[in-house]
Amino acid sequence: MTDLPPIWPQPITITKLEAARRQLNTALELWFDDGDPVAIHTLAYAAYEIIHVLSKKNGRLRALVFDSDIIKDEFRSEWNVLVKKEDNFFKHANNDSIRMLKFNPSLSELFLTFAARGLYYCGEDPTDTERAFLVRLAYERPRFFTDEGRKLYLDRFPVDEIENIRNTPRNAFLIGWRLGMEQLRRQKT
Repeated sequence: MTDLPPIWPQPITITKLEAARRQLNTALELWFDDGDPVAIHTLAYAAYEIIHVLSKKNGRLRALVFDSDIIKDEFRSEWNVLVKKEDNFFKHANNDSIRMLKFNPSLSELFLTFAARGLYYCGEDPTDTERAFLVRLAYERPRFFTDEGRKLYLDRFPVDEIENIRNTPRNAFLIGWRLGMEQLRRQKT
């Protein structure tokens, strides 16, 4: 198998966690670039699904989306059908090849957020892109976050900077975030 003709790329070896992280970070790059919402959702969901299982096997104690502790057990199956509806529509055509779907792209942010949290429960440090997403989302949708979440993501910056951050295009925010993180790393060495 390693003697493929030069036109074929050589196979890569990858773990499930690495695959999920690549899917997540690609989805985040698209999100920051206002990319295609269907591609963002499909990648975010795929990453979340893997991370959900791996974090549970890693001993995760806190609930994520599929096993949310705010959903009654008797409705869990219905809940999971509901949250998986878009992903199934985007990936499969066996039973509904003609059907149409009204899709709210904000749902992808749920899977992006909980995929990032699930990585934390796997003992993984966030990438700059993952951290930038959580901070940016907290600025865009502060009412979604608990007091603990707001302290974690919003209290990092002076109040007068919040409006500047909100008004900065997402892709410019990510570039600035990465430059700032690189400067911090250089200062530590």
